[in-house]
Order: sequence, then C-alpha cells, then structure tokens
Amino acid sequence: MATIQWTEQVASLSNARTLHGVLAERAQLAGTRQAYTFLGKDADVPMTFGELDQRARSIAAMLQQRYEPGTRAILVFPAGIDFIAAFFGCLYAGIRAVPTTYPKPRRPMPRMASIVRDCEPQMALTDGETLSTIGESIAASNLPQIDWVDVNEASDAERLSPVDVATDDIAFLQYTSGSTSEPKGVMVSHGNLLHNLEMIRHGFGLSSFEPDRLSDTGVFWLPAYHDMGLIGGLLESLYVGGHSVLMSPAAFLQRPTSWLEKMSEYKATISGAPNFAYELVVNRTTDEQREQLDLSNWKVAFCGAEPIRPETLEYFANSFASCGFSNSSFYPCFGLAEGTLLASGTVGPKPLDVHVISRSALEQHQVEIVEDATSSDAQRLITCGGTLLDQEIVIVDPQTCLPRPDRTVGEVWVKGPSIAQGYWNRPDDTAKTFQAHLADSNHGPFLRTGDLGFLIDEKLVVTGRVKDVLIIRGRNYYPQDVEQTVGNAHEALRQDSGAVFTVEREGQEQVVVVHEIDRNYRKTDFEEVVNAVRRAVATGHELDVYGVALIRHMSLARTTSGKAQRHFCKKQFEAGELKSHQIWTRDLAEKPADSTPRPDRFERPAEAMTPEEVSRFADRIEKWMLQWLMERAAVPEEEVNRDKPFAEFGLDSLTAVELSQELEDWVGVEVVPTIAWNYPTPAALSNYLARQAAGVDEPEVAAKQPAVDEDLEKLLNEIESMSDEEAKRTLEAEGNS
Repeated sequence: MATIQWTEQVASLSNARTLHGVLAERAQLAGTRQAYTFLGKDADVPMTFGELDQRARSIAAMLQQRYEPGTRAILVFPAGIDFIAAFFGCLYAGIRAVPTTYPKPRRPMPRMASIVRDCEPQMALTDGETLSTIGESIAASNLPQIDWVDVNEASDAERLSPVDVATDDIAFLQYTSGSTSEPKGVMVSHGNLLHNLEMIRHGFGLSSFEPDRLSDTGVFWLPAYHDMGLIGGLLESLYVGGHSVLMSPAAFLQRPTSWLEKMSEYKATISGAPNFAYELVVNRTTDEQREQLDLSNWKVAFCGAEPIRPETLEYFANSFASCGFSNSSFYPCFGLAEGTLLASGTVGPKPLDVHVISRSALEQHQVEIVEDATSSDAQRLITCGGTLLDQEIVIVDPQTCLPRPDRTVGEVWVKGPSIAQGYWNRPDDTAKTFQAHLADSNHGPFLRTGDLGFLIDEKLVVTGRVKDVLIIRGRNYYPQDVEQTVGNAHEALRQDSGAVFTVEREGQEQVVVVHEIDRNYRKTDFEEVVNAVRRAVATGHELDVYGVALIRHMSLARTTSGKAQRHFCKKQFEAGELKSHQIWTRDLAEKPADSTPRPDRFERPAEAMTPEEVSRFADRIEKWMLQWLMERAAVPEEEVNRDKPFAEFGLDSLTAVELSQELEDWVGVEVVPTIAWNYPTPAALSNYLARQAAGVDEPEVAAKQPAVDEDLEKLLNEIESMSDEEAKRTLEAEGNS
C-alpha cells in the first residue's frame, strides 16, 4: 500500500515541530480568523487564533514563574474555551498537561484521584467558579495535596520565556478510558501528535491550512478530556485552520437535536461521535424537527466507537436523507489513546463497506462469508479502513505473537510515528504493550492494541476486546453482541445501556447481564424483564445466563467516551454495590449426585405397549425431565412448566446437549439437536420420546394433517369476506385456541 512520508507532508503545511508552534503560526498568519465558538447556556463565546495564542502565552508566563518545565498539571475545567487556553498554556511553558473529567459538586472523584496518584501533578489548573464549587468533592476524594490555580489570574503574556521543546518531548498525558483496567497515562509526544493530526487530515480528506482561506467548519460536543474530543474535535480544527463550534456534552445529551441544528446553522462540513450518539439522535428527533435541518454540507461524519454497528449508521442515513445527508459521508475508523487517536481509516469518506460473516465461525476466530444475510448465523460487520501514511497494521495471535493470515481473527498490532511513547511511570506495562515484536521475524516494535479484529482486502474489521471476550466452555462470545441482544429483549431496556461479563461460580465462568431500566418503566414487572433477557440470550446465543441485574437509569458505569466499564460493573456486582431495581441469580448450590438419577435404559416389552402404558411412560419421562431442569440446569421450581418452551428455560447449548444425551441413553431413541423445533415443550417431547421408544408410529398425526389443512383453508376462505377488524378478531381467537 502506498505511503506518504509524514515529515515531508507536515513540512509543506507548517514550519512548526510542536503543536504550540502550529498555534503561533496560525496566530501570525490568520490571527483574526475565528478558531472556536463555544455555545454557552447564556451567550456564545468566540475566540480567534490570535486571542487564543495571547491567552495561552499569558497562562504559560504565570506557570513559568511558579513551576519547572516537565512538571505535570491536571486540567479541571467545565466545557468551554478556558480548557483550550490552559492546554496550550501548558505546552508553551513546557508543563505536561493532564486532561481529566470534570467533577460533580459534592461527589467523590475516584477517576481524578486515581490519575493524581499516578502522575503526581504539582498543580491543578481550573477557573474560579470551579474552585468555589468542588471544595467538598476534593475533601471527599482524599486527593493528595496539590496547588489549585485559577488560570483567569494570568495577565502578562510578555513575560513568557521560550522553552526549548524537541519533537520527541512529551506534550501531554492522555489517560485511557479505563474500560478494562485502571486508567493509565499515555505519554503523547509532539511528534506523535503532529503525525496523527496529519493522518487525520489526510484520511478525512480535509484541506491544508491556507492563510487567506477558511478551512472546514466542525461542530463537536465530545468531552475535551477524551482523545476523540480533544484531538479529533479541538486540535485537528486548529491544525487545518478551521473553525470549531463547541457544545457541552450535557447540552447534547439533554437535547440531541441541538447537535444537528448547529450542523445545519453553521453549514458545518465535519463532525463525529461514538455509535450510540447516531442512534440516540434519530430516536430523539421528530419529523417536524428534521424538516428544519439542512445537512447537505456534512461531508465527514466520523464514527470511532467500539463497536460500530452498520445498522446504526444505515438507520441514521435513512432517517436524515431528506435533510440532505449522504450515507457516503460516513467515516468509520479505529483508534485508541495509545496510538494518539486515529489508527486506521480510509482516504476520504466512502460508502459503508459491510461484510456478512458467520457468527459461529467468528466464535472460533475464523471468518467465513455468508451469502444469506437473513440467516440466523449471519452477522454484519463494518470495515474501518486500512493503514494511513506510514503506519503498519498486522493481525497477530495474542498467545504466540505469530502473524495471522487475512480473514483470521487475532489481536490488532499497530506500528508507526503516531504510536505514543508508553505509559507514564509504568515500565513493565510499557514494555508489554508498546514494545511487542513478531515471533517469526522480530519485526517491531508494535503497539498491542488489546483489540481483536481481522483484515479483509487490506481493510480492518474490529470484532471486540481481547480482555472482554467471554469464553464459555471453550467458545468465544463478544459481549457487545450479547448486550445488543439484551437491549432488544424488552421495551424497558435500551441499546447501549448495559454490560455483559463473566464471574466464576462453582469452578465455571458464568454470564452476568447488567442493564439499565428506562426511567419510563420504573414500575414495570421486573420479573418479566428478567425472563425476557434470559430467553433472548438463550435463543440468540445459546448462553445460559447466571445473573441479571436491572439497574437504575443512568447508573451504568461508563468510561469517559461513553463505553460500558464492564470490569468495573463486575466489581460492583461482586460487591453488591449496583444501584439495582432487581437482581436475579440462578441457584448453583451443589446437589447430591443421585438427586436426579438416570433410570436404567428402557427395554421395549416383547408385546406392544397399550396406549395407557405409553401415556404412563411419557409421564415418567416428563417428570424426570422437569426434575432434571430444576436440579441440573438450576431452573427455579416456579419457572418449571410442562408446557413452557425450552427456549424460555435459558439453557445454553452444552446444557441442552447434556439433557439430550441423558434422554437418549435412557430412552434408547436418537435425540437430535433440532428436535426441540418440532417438540418445543417438555410435554410434547416426552410424548414423542415415549411413542418412539415403544415403537408406536404416529399415523394419527399423518392422518390428521389433511384435516388440519382443510380446516385452515376453510378459515382463510371465511376471512376473505370479513372486514379487517373482524378478520383480526377471528385470527386472534383461533391463535388463542
């Protein structure tokens, strides 16, 4: 694949070799051009490149008087312009900025406390209003003693002394989302940052900076302390000399329509968000609101969340096609903090590239194309482009470190100038994650992303996380697939509002579902929801759910980018700390070995069994089967019913096979896996097995079939002459009977 040497490309855009050098150049050549506009609650706050540069230099001068270059400063700001100015002030002063989440008043700050303990900053940069509102939070979180500095006190930019900063010097620490572990500080150098910004410009197909021409306008609401919001939303715009219209994340969540309204108002050409936001904005807009939107200028709609669902993007495109939005504007991409941000993508937006593959093959880490997209085994996955500039992507067996061929799932490894310097103060983690080499050639070093995926036609498809994959009895399940199934199981549940993980019980990994209840369904029948979840997971994935926790709306633990913190949810579940409406778990207490003894193999009598004997044998089978379900499959006694479909008992595939095998050994009749389709309840299956064991054919069924067909034909003929309402009532009555 052709590559572009980034040093030559960047040199053609700027003489700067640091990010604040880029700002200085933009201020010199286009100082009066609008750089940012923050949409405040009371008034919009604009800032030009020149004003930003002057403000950043003032903050830097103040910091230089108090702190040595190389010290760390956490940035604690609400959404707004102050964060941007403080970030560049740190760069000018040689201070290593550490963006953090904004704390809630009078609430503990566990993430911030973890970051402070890890990077040991000397100061926290903030504003006066924040200082007056989070005092109790600071005390509650037991933060180490650091200086809290109000950046609005800075005033004298002329006192700034130039700091000698090299390309390889650390620009800032980007803390990971912490979805699978404690957040770690990724050391991003100026060189990493400039290379990735150029990669994004090249991949998105954006114009280069020109002093006399305004570049693209974007609208962004992603938090500035997250890599997608900071680099993709704030810094990329400055890099190309564009205009960023900024909203707070809260403003978007409170009124998702506002995102698209601002895209329309500013005729914005670029924006993006995680997968959930595209679905949310469709569900929260009306036809009347869409009629007022003009999205025809939107040429790059990036989506970098994990996972990216093609159905979501198609849903969005179809919903806003009347507003001028084109589905060819989508830009699915793959990135991570350890790679600065972008790791793979296309050159310019293109129509969605979707592949239909076998779900069962994927569970074995193989990729098989499925021709029938409607098949129950079919799964649609979207590509995230390929390598950009001089980056390199390989798919590797995470155990052997050997490269895997195309269309085979493995861990995604990335190599190139965008790869960060490592984790702050964690040499062992740095060596393990950032310094991997291929076992067969010692080629490297590579970044181990921890993500699973495969290459198809040189394009990357991400399938899940290495650490999040559920391994149940030797099979691999992707939690996001199960979470999607759960989200569709009941109207009280929503997509992207749950977490699935495993816990060890009785020496085996057991599946647990944690999911939020929509606030409009707080008085629903939670037992009904639990049963719906178990049924959906058993039917869709052949998984037996051990636990279901239905939790309060907006209480799911999430990362800064909105992803479910599965490992933290697991800790909450284990500790009993979930804010739950109801928690259900199966009883896995050990039963005596002979509690459901398998009877001796059935021996068919020499003489034909009478109908009464067959019926009694069917009753024996049924009684034994129901007892087996309670004691061996841990189905609660109150849920055991002879006429209840097997799918509703929540049996996983292996449990069902065990039951089938024991029945086959006892009754002496072959029990094939598909038998439950024809005999879906314990009563029906018991009757069938008894008749087969007794050698009694079922001529009655064959004889009755034509009569059933004749009755159905007669009913349909009658319905043709009815009104729609009469036909509906008749069909419902027939269905109930």
